[in-house]
Amino acid sequence: MPTNTAAEADLLGLVPLASLIEKTIRDTPIRMGPGGTDDLTAQLTVKTCVWVGKNVLPRTKGLAAFVTDVDVERQRQLAKWGDQHHPDGTAITGDDERAANARHVCQAMASIGQGAWRDVLWEEVAEAFAEKDPAALRTELVQVAAVCAAWIADLDSRPSA
Repeated sequence: MPTNTAAEADLLGLVPLASLIEKTIRDTPIRMGPGGTDDLTAQLTVKTCVWVGKNVLPRTKGLAAFVTDVDVERQRQLAKWGDQHHPDGTAITGDDERAANARHVCQAMASIGQGAWRDVLWEEVAEAFAEKDPAALRTELVQVAAVCAAWIADLDSRPSA
């Protein structure tokens, strides 16, 4: 059985969209003469936009801009350094204690009404640093990214000076 190339694997996610387009073409009557494909074009445009909105674009306000900014930065990094591979360097002596301390500080500051993004982010970073299991580390790093996205959304929502 032939294996898929990376490009083919990337396209597998578009199979449902291709099916939607095929069904729309099959189900949309086409009139003859000028503008005869206008209905089909309109249906395909609307259905594709809805599909992309549900399946591709982030739904959280401000997240699309964050993802775009991260992608631009990743492209810059890849251009400068190439694809890099390093050891995780996590779960070293003291990381569990630092994570517990960061959780305590974050909770304490929040309890007195002084919680700050710095505390929330530091807690998530410290928890990631304490992880030795790759799956759990990935979960923690996603949480770090989500806190960064929330912090950036908060910055972007503030009135300009």
